[in-house]
Amino acid sequence: MTKPQYLVMAITALVALLGITLISYAQQVQLPVYIPAVNVSITALSANGMPLTKYAIVGLQCAGYNVSSLGLMSAVIPIPSTGSITCKAYAYSFGVYSSKTVTLTANESGETVSVTLVIPVSGYYVPGIGFVPISTLIAIAVAVIIIIVLITIGLIEYARWRRERLARLIRPPE
Repeated sequence: MTKPQYLVMAITALVALLGITLISYAQQVQLPVYIPAVNVSITALSANGMPLTKYAIVGLQCAGYNVSSLGLMSAVIPIPSTGSITCKAYAYSFGVYSSKTVTLTANESGETVSVTLVIPVSGYYVPGIGFVPISTLIAIAVAVIIIIVLITIGLIEYARWRRERLARLIRPPE
């Protein structure tokens, strides 16, 4: 090999070594990146203040960010470093829908914003069963009343049938 060929090979090896060194150095340096974000917590309550943790679908809809969950929900939403972002928090339970508009600003960065949505559903908590809406309680009460009326009519008819049968046994044949 001639002298220029050795020189070319030496320069190529040096560039390759330098390139590998630069690449590995760039991979080792970590730059901190700060993204402003807000933690949004959504809770759904019934009209009488009962938490609907198992019975409501709650969600948050922002620009390019949609999330939903059953019951309670907590989501971290990235926000612009200047200005604000408008989000819509919603909840749905027992056929009733409720929503609220939430504006998140850069001043709230790193904080938790709590949103409480009241769904106009009335009901009671029954131990062992859970939350029961008033409409279901009314339907159960109507069904129980109908069953009681049918049983009473059946007992009255049975008593009349027994009386007629006993009367036939006591009355002499014609």
